[in-house]
Amino acid sequence: MEVYAYEPLGYEGCLVRIEVDIRRGIPAIDIVGLAATAVRESRERVRAAIRNSGFEFPQDRVLINLSPADLPKEGASYDLPIAVKILAASGAIPDCGQTMLVMGELTLDGRIHPVRAALPAFIRALDHDIRHFIVPVESAGELAKMRQGQGKIYPVSRISELTEIMLAIRNGLAYVPEVQGCPMEIYPGVESAGKRGSCGIVGSDSRAPDFSDYHGNDELMRAVVIAAAGRHNMLLFGPPGSGKTAAATRFPSLLPPLTEKEAIEVGVIWSLCGKGLEAGNDSTGGLPRPPVRAPHHSASAEGMIGGGRPVKPGEISLAHRGVLFLDETTEFRRDVLQSLREPMEKGFVTIVRAGRVLQYPADFQLLLAANPCPCGNLGSSTKACLCSPMEIQRYWKKLGGPLLDRIDMRIPVRAPGPDALLSEETGRQQRLMTTAARAIRAQRQRTAEWGGISNGRLSPEQVSRFCVLTGSAKNLLIEKAQEMALSARACQSILKIARTIADVDGKMSIDDIVVEEAVGYRQFGDGEMYWPF
Repeated sequence: MEVYAYEPLGYEGCLVRIEVDIRRGIPAIDIVGLAATAVRESRERVRAAIRNSGFEFPQDRVLINLSPADLPKEGASYDLPIAVKILAASGAIPDCGQTMLVMGELTLDGRIHPVRAALPAFIRALDHDIRHFIVPVESAGELAKMRQGQGKIYPVSRISELTEIMLAIRNGLAYVPEVQGCPMEIYPGVESAGKRGSCGIVGSDSRAPDFSDYHGNDELMRAVVIAAAGRHNMLLFGPPGSGKTAAATRFPSLLPPLTEKEAIEVGVIWSLCGKGLEAGNDSTGGLPRPPVRAPHHSASAEGMIGGGRPVKPGEISLAHRGVLFLDETTEFRRDVLQSLREPMEKGFVTIVRAGRVLQYPADFQLLLAANPCPCGNLGSSTKACLCSPMEIQRYWKKLGGPLLDRIDMRIPVRAPGPDALLSEETGRQQRLMTTAARAIRAQRQRTAEWGGISNGRLSPEQVSRFCVLTGSAKNLLIEKAQEMALSARACQSILKIARTIADVDGKMSIDDIVVEEAVGYRQFGDGEMYWPF
């Protein structure tokens, strides 16, 4: 019988083989294999848990090896696999003769608590042809939808259940614990008294905010539709109370649900942080919605990018396949903002710690919201701005040219008047428009080997293929680029926005009207940092 544990190390992690040797000598437990403090402390937890569960702990010298030996091991997830291997080696529980992945933290009375990274451990073990999984009951629900007949999950709540589980594995039988709350998907044909979601699948029953109650500012709502249809990064700036945050918080309602592959990617990242995916279910397809992260402006670079001990994904990875919203952007530290540049370009983040290079996916859509000046009154029709030009320039300098160059759309937002707020016209059609635009894009890319890429993520080669301009539109773009001193990235960005605008309007070609609008979304902040207020 081979027992494996899992060490979260980057996005994929590593399987750790547990070996136990029991020999005559002074009773003691030795752990070798670069075990950290939490793993070395498992000796006493395992000893007490085994004794308090009715088993006899070996009165011999126990040597535990964690292989590979050069990989640092951290965390309490090694408790249960070590206990299983010791009990099997001493003959206290039957040897099932199978290879299995075991995860769980022990209490002194023999209960088993969940640990983080159950989902990536499950996927990694399947890649190594491991088909038996002993996991805490709370983690079973997280794996239920991933199983798809590829492995057998054995939820366990106490060490005393291991004997029955081993017999079930050896005889090829199903094991159904007497625990309330396990989803019936784990045990086909077995009725469950639990409520879905109680075993780790976190859902939201409340309706997410959408544009059905958003009034005023038709120009902003059109820009939001274009940004959602093409996954373009967007900056909203304007006086307080102009509707920036309200529009940004409703923005996720325009995004499509995650595909199965995307949901797995997101689930792995959230599991590495010890969280269930905090996304509700789409009312139409039952698939989870993209994650939305809105960190406070006091966030550190480590919290945003990832790191710590043990290393965990940061906010940009938790927003993978979803939205990262930075409200009051200019209040964030400059180093935090500048750390977003490479992940925005590459779609992943690389963290180097103690000679190890770890990578996490970070393909997110960035939404920024900021006041136009330190006092916030620049552009207000009712209040006077007291900021000097130097203060305003210093205020925006935090954002920096290189980061701003990666923001496709910069939208000035003005506060709507009372007549607009009391109007019955709302943004009810935004979701239909974005869905139609995405359908046009999918139809256009149906024959491409890399189809399914949003307009905002097109490579230069793909831009040349799909963003074809008419003659007059090409001349207009050249003229605007020279007039505004646009960079090559800015011109590529305008072409991507223009392609999305054409999709929203149902146009096959990109004409000069479309290019004019695309340039309008890009004009603020380029060249000499011209702002409309």
